Amino acid sequence: MPSDTKPSVGSSMASSKALGKEGIVIRVPAVIFQRTDSHVKPGSLTVLVSGLEIHDSSSSLIHRFEKQDVDDIKIHTHYEVSIRQRFTGKPDIAFRLISAKMPEVIPILEMQFSKKIELLEDDLMLRSARTSSPEEKDYSVWHAASRLMDCARLQEPSGSQEGGPLQLQMREPLISQGDTQELRQILRKLKGLALDAQTELERQDEALDGIATAVDRTTITIDKQNRRMKKLT
Repeated sequence: MPSDTKPSVGSSMASSKALGKEGIVIRVPAVIFQRTDSHVKPGSLTVLVSGLEIHDSSSSLIHRFEKQDVDDIKIHTHYEVSIRQRFTGKPDIAFRLISAKMPEVIPILEMQFSKKIELLEDDLMLRSARTSSPEEKDYSVWHAASRLMDCARLQEPSGSQEGGPLQLQMREPLISQGDTQELRQILRKLKGLALDAQTELERQDEALDGIATAVDRTTITIDKQNRRMKKLT
């Protein structure tokens, strides 16, 4: 029925006009988890002055959170956040999003939703991001990357029986080639970060060894002086 098919196009155009009027603060590509890890799709997160919008890979609006409707935003890692709107008598609306560019979004979310931001206790490096060790900083990066790679494997083509429908033989990949190349670039950067972290940890170990040696020498010197003092008394 024509009346059922046209609104999606019209609503998409209306949404684009609304975005232009309100002003986009930032938009980043993201992997979107809804309800459970089995409901996964690529898309984007848009931060507006008046709220948040989540779109799928074809730029169709999945959900819009008005600023006053957001009840809490949980920051799991530097690359993973979840957004929830609570309801009474019906299920909450909640999304979990992973993006390599989420570190650019989190400071903006902290400014716009300062009273609704929650740093999860199981991710302590978020509380000490400026002073944490390289090993701690790399944990969230590897965690996010592994989740992204898991998403890429969720819809790999499965073996089909001979003569089966074409839909069973060819399945649309969840992650496009462009996204796959971006993931590879991220993983290469992660390898570099890991090497840098290993070098930094080795440097810190050497510094600690030097401090320990200096402490031992000082302790021996103090012991000698104490023995001399006892002899004099």
